[in-house]
Amino acid sequence: MNLPFYIARRYLFAKKSHNAINIISAISVCGVAIAAVAMVCVLSVFNGFGTLVASMFGHFDPELKITPVAGKVFDPHTARMREMRGMPEIELCTEVLEDNVLVRYGDRQEVAVAKGVEQSFRRLVEIDTLLLDGRFVLQEGETSYAVPGIGLAYALGVQAGFADPLEILAPRRDEQVNTANPISSFRVEYAFVGGVFCVNQPSYDENYIILPVETVRDLLHYETEVSALELKLWPGADLKTVRKRIRALLGEDFRVQDRYEQQEASYKMMQVEKWISFLILAFVLTIALFNVVGSLYMLMIEKQDDVKMLRSMGANERLIRRIFLFEGAMIPAIGALAGVATGVLLCLIQQHFGIVKLGNTLGTFVSDDYPVKIEIFDIMFILVTIFLVGMTAAWYPVRRVGLKWQKAVQPVVWLLPLLLCGCGGKRLQTPDITVTIEPQRYFAEKIAGGYFSVHTIVPPGQSPETYDPAPHEMVRIAQSRAYLQIGRIGFEQAWAGSIRANNPQVTFFDLSEGVEWIENETGDAHEHEHGHHHGHHHGHFDPHIWTSTVNAEIIARNVLQAFILLDGAHETAYRDNYRLLIDDIDATERLLHEMLDTLSCRTFVIYHPALTYFADEFGLVQLAIETDGKEPSALSMKTLVDRAKAAGVKVVFVQQEFDRKHAEQLAAEINARIVEINPLDKHWREQLVLIAEALCADKA
Repeated sequence: MNLPFYIARRYLFAKKSHNAINIISAISVCGVAIAAVAMVCVLSVFNGFGTLVASMFGHFDPELKITPVAGKVFDPHTARMREMRGMPEIELCTEVLEDNVLVRYGDRQEVAVAKGVEQSFRRLVEIDTLLLDGRFVLQEGETSYAVPGIGLAYALGVQAGFADPLEILAPRRDEQVNTANPISSFRVEYAFVGGVFCVNQPSYDENYIILPVETVRDLLHYETEVSALELKLWPGADLKTVRKRIRALLGEDFRVQDRYEQQEASYKMMQVEKWISFLILAFVLTIALFNVVGSLYMLMIEKQDDVKMLRSMGANERLIRRIFLFEGAMIPAIGALAGVATGVLLCLIQQHFGIVKLGNTLGTFVSDDYPVKIEIFDIMFILVTIFLVGMTAAWYPVRRVGLKWQKAVQPVVWLLPLLLCGCGGKRLQTPDITVTIEPQRYFAEKIAGGYFSVHTIVPPGQSPETYDPAPHEMVRIAQSRAYLQIGRIGFEQAWAGSIRANNPQVTFFDLSEGVEWIENETGDAHEHEHGHHHGHHHGHFDPHIWTSTVNAEIIARNVLQAFILLDGAHETAYRDNYRLLIDDIDATERLLHEMLDTLSCRTFVIYHPALTYFADEFGLVQLAIETDGKEPSALSMKTLVDRAKAAGVKVVFVQQEFDRKHAEQLAAEINARIVEINPLDKHWREQLVLIAEALCADKA
């Protein structure tokens, strides 16, 4: 859990000083929940009706239907059609010929759509399930039979088994109408009523009559032409793939439609009604969410003192905005989750128990209960809509009030331990690893290879011996996954206990494990020889271990072990990076030996004794101006000048974080060069080479 979310959660559920804030927040949650319930139920009911309609059309419409783009009929026996019929995914292909006809029975007549089909039509669709009267029969011997829709049969006054046949008329296709005797311009066929079907769709029940395809061809004066081919696929065949292949085979001259495309107008109308209803409910939701604006305004005003405290502890404007944005987002989120869960539960109850009825009398409608179907896409769309509207409603007050607070910053550093304890180490957008000084960052980033980001506490130009961290730096330590200590440096000795006590969730690693420490020797610098000769305020041991290539390899090994413990999944990558780093350190060691082993003047002066381990490794003598962390006395300066002159010192090193006044005086006395170095620089190798080059500059 990150820090903004943690604080926002506490603000939302904690008791406010004004009960109105709690009441408004509760009203907002309830409003969102009710709107979410309505959205889920309404969309699910529309889905249910869509599925119901699709099931009814599915009894009469084929899985795929092929029709010509231009004209009414086409030849079904071309080479491409034969190739299409031979596709292994197609179980059945039925020829269909449709056209408008006039149907007469006795003194009644109706215009209808004659659908001529083959005998295999009953295997193509579930026509037997649609029969209300009689049986599905098209031809028996020389006798033709018709199966009209229930609406058409009622208009004609016919039923299955009537002794008299239906009279079916169609204009002669290739002849002009005889105005003197119009009836002579019609061709006539006869068919007995074999059965009556009912799809519960007026477009079929009131208009369609099913006939043998040969009868319709004779009536319309066609030979082999058809108006459509209707296909049934084998179980398991992928409809979309088959449709795509058929379209590619037949080209642009034919339409290949599935059931939804055959009834495109009906389905589009239902989708339009569905989403218009959703927009109306979304508008109601928007009104409900504007309660969030008032709630947030009141909460932000109440928490002004808390905001000042957070700023003093290092929190920036982005963090504070995120806290209240989380607060504003949690209200619609809770309402959305509660509402969606309730809506889904109600829909499931309706699906299984059918509590809500379409009418009081059973059998009045196609379905006695309101049909319901839950779709995951609708649920996700509802959640996203509520989230976006909620974030928009929350952003405005956060932005407006936040602008008024930008200058209201008051330091309250003494509250830092309280923040660290209160946040419990919750993570912000922070680095994964924290180190004390920049040279550690060099080794850590080389081995991490991008799997960890590294943050340095002591900034460039600051002394790690005396640096006091700002509150935001302490917060960043609390947010880190691990802290890598360099070992025994002043900052760590002063703050290690407090940091560990306040951040039990942070893992600490000591990179100095295995290092052979060099003891400090107090006193004036001129009293000591070789690499141990220096005076400073580090305590019992010199902490500048990274200035030695031998110690650099130890530090690298400790970093590797820390990363493997933290992230064993990438151990191989860390080991590969470690080997490359060791090769680089070894190459640096060889280069430094080549430069320094033949050096005649092996003594140098430095203000702060930061090169103890460097001098010890390469057989050099370090003379320090600073003694026990104090500025040198006049006597110690005179002694140091004499010692430097006797040794022929040509270089005086200074560091940017220390005063260089005494170093410049000494350099003038002994006629030596001032060279600024930075042992705390991130570019570890370049700094060691720079120091060696400065020492070798006067080599004959």
